[in-house]
Amino acid sequence: MVLDLELFRAEKGGNPNLIRESQKKRYKDEKLVDRVIEFDVEWRKARFRADELNRLKKLCSKEIGEKMKKKEPQSTKADLPNDFIPDDILSLAAESLKSLTVFQIKKIVLVIDEEIAKNSKQVGLLEQQRNDALREIGNLVHPSVPVSDNEDNNFVERTWGDITVEKKYSQMDLGIMVDGYDGDRGAVVSGARGYYLK
Repeated sequence: MVLDLELFRAEKGGNPNLIRESQKKRYKDEKLVDRVIEFDVEWRKARFRADELNRLKKLCSKEIGEKMKKKEPQSTKADLPNDFIPDDILSLAAESLKSLTVFQIKKIVLVIDEEIAKNSKQVGLLEQQRNDALREIGNLVHPSVPVSDNEDNNFVERTWGDITVEKKYSQMDLGIMVDGYDGDRGAVVSGARGYYLK
């Protein structure tokens, strides 16, 4: 089981320093926490971009629907004006779509689809990297656990029963000790090594 990502997000009430301390107590790399945070921030940015691209695509579809509803004349002119599509497609405004024909808007939708496909690959890659780094981080160490790099410094919490008994019993011996085994009747019925449980 991995830690919840909310613990890594300080702006949402998480405490990454607590996780760093836990890693330090385990004698593990503390920079792994920073890598998870870095991948998570990049993933959230890419996820936000994906949401914005979907919003823009929906806006284009809505504009196409309005133009079809108004039965505007369909121009076969599909070429966009020079430098109409900005470097960052997200800065495209809804007002600028109104002056375009349906075919031109469909061309913009194709550009948006390409951006969505590229961004989707990036989102998947960042999520995979984040989850891989997250799986390497152990659960939080309880305050009562002694800090040590091996098990020699562990202390005994409690013991139960007689711990001085060194002899190990077989299951046959244990069955006889609790009077839960009848070997004589079982041997008569099935031959050697047969038994009945009482």
